[in-house]
Amino acid sequence: MELFEGNAENETDIPTITHEQYTEITDYLRKKRNPALLPVQIAYYTGLRIGEVCGLAWQDINLEEQYLTVRRSMRYNATRHKMEIGATKRKKIRTVDFCDTLAEILKKARKQQHRERFQCGEMYFRNYYQKVMEKGRTHYDLYSLQSTEEIPDDYEELSFVCLRQDGSYESTATLSNVCRLIQKHVEGLENFHFHQLRHTYTSNLLSNGAAPKDVQELLGHSDLSTTMNVYAHATREAKRTSARLLDKVVGGN
Repeated sequence: MELFEGNAENETDIPTITHEQYTEITDYLRKKRNPALLPVQIAYYTGLRIGEVCGLAWQDINLEEQYLTVRRSMRYNATRHKMEIGATKRKKIRTVDFCDTLAEILKKARKQQHRERFQCGEMYFRNYYQKVMEKGRTHYDLYSLQSTEEIPDDYEELSFVCLRQDGSYESTATLSNVCRLIQKHVEGLENFHFHQLRHTYTSNLLSNGAAPKDVQELLGHSDLSTTMNVYAHATREAKRTSARLLDKVVGGN
């Protein structure tokens, strides 16, 4: 399968968030019953990129042994005006182990999706991709169709992990919009970006003694220096924040 490379990312100059801030984000999304909650939780506990989270399917997850396989990424092709799936940024499949906390989150999410599918009945959406040849390139376009609609023979179904309540897939564009809502409604996160979850994951692992090479493989970085630069930037920002506490002391705040 010929696949495309994900959007370019700056892997270093992005700050991390604290666990308290993560909790504030998830509390806000849970209160709003926003389907972005699960993608945020997955990214926080696995370090997956936004397109990788959206492209994750239940077939990629082993709940018993607690690992997932990153096989694809989702993106919006602005030129074609289509949502597509394709290769990850490095065009490599990788395995990411996850903790007990995320295992429980995923088990609950799967049960909830089964309930929503039963409640919606024929109105529930299923998700498909279609292989399209266009101008010498191969694309894999995404579609959400209800059970009552006729499914073309060349459509292949994908059971995405991150869904809306009606069963349609959660897109990268929707998650980006949710991040802007978080910026407005969660204090202290005025510049929040989804990619901060990936950097926070990196920092959390390394600061708690994980081997740098292992972290590099979990993240899918092409080289170790990228992983360590992310961590160096995170720790530098933490030190700067601590140093600025003296301004409060001087100001009497």
